[in-house]
Amino acid sequence: MSSSCSSSLRMKMISLLLLILSSCLCAATFVVNVTQSSYEAEENHSITLEWTFTTRTQGSDRELFVICDFRTSVKSGIIYVHHDGVEIPESQDDQFSGRVQSDKDVLREGRIRLHVSRLRTEDSGLYLCEVETEDGFNSGRSRLNVTVHKNISAVPGQIVSLPCRLPNNKPAVFVKWTRPDLEPEYVLLFRDEQPDPENQHPSFRKRVELQDRRMEDGDVSLLLSNVTTNDTGTYECRVFQREATGRKRRTLTSDPIWTVFLDVAPPTENKEGRKEDGSRNKHVGLIVGAVLMVPLVTGLVLRLYLMKQKMNRSPDPQ
Repeated sequence: MSSSCSSSLRMKMISLLLLILSSCLCAATFVVNVTQSSYEAEENHSITLEWTFTTRTQGSDRELFVICDFRTSVKSGIIYVHHDGVEIPESQDDQFSGRVQSDKDVLREGRIRLHVSRLRTEDSGLYLCEVETEDGFNSGRSRLNVTVHKNISAVPGQIVSLPCRLPNNKPAVFVKWTRPDLEPEYVLLFRDEQPDPENQHPSFRKRVELQDRRMEDGDVSLLLSNVTTNDTGTYECRVFQREATGRKRRTLTSDPIWTVFLDVAPPTENKEGRKEDGSRNKHVGLIVGAVLMVPLVTGLVLRLYLMKQKMNRSPDPQ
């Protein structure tokens, strides 16, 4: 090989290496970060999801492509797309229609802010935003957990239903009800269509079951019988479902999808003088009896007074 050909090949290799290095450097310097790695919110509330990205083109949102989507074990879809200064709502998944708004102005500052309103439990999942500018390409992800909070009151001896419903109608293969303040914390484990008593807290044995073992319409509510004051506490519901392939189990969320606070207290007296179990308060009964006696005593005194007046008006016998 001639020296000129060797020199030309060497220059081409150097140019290729410089191109590769510049590409790596660009990718390394362009970063997409999340403000929070995870978010917690309640059903029907609103939340703001935020990402930041590095940019040297301050003051313009052109040459900018942003696509944000959400992913769960059973579904994925697009929630937001921005391309060259224009939002593209037509690409948005129907689940988020009319519920997502963006702060378009902050894009110039290298920030993505999405406001999601009227949250639903099915909004729980992984949210990923991919950003591409003339400076590079990268992505950032965070997790959102939307829970339902319920308060339930009961009196000792009752059977109560602690509600929990899946955010989709896909059957669960593993349901876990827990009470974090107990050790062990397990109230009920239900897997492979039957309860699993392993590690269950002794106080709940033979007192708990699923309201519907077939879990139709995603109902995984818990029935707790013969409740006592010791059952007062916070109960959390988690579920596991199969992946789309049907071969593996995968958690729908590592966080509870429903949180229920149960308050078990003895019957208390109401304003009518009866307890919640229907029995009458003895003191109130005495008071009512005394009140009823007042007209009788008053009537007797009045009759005696009238008789005395009549006798005084009677003429003396001649």
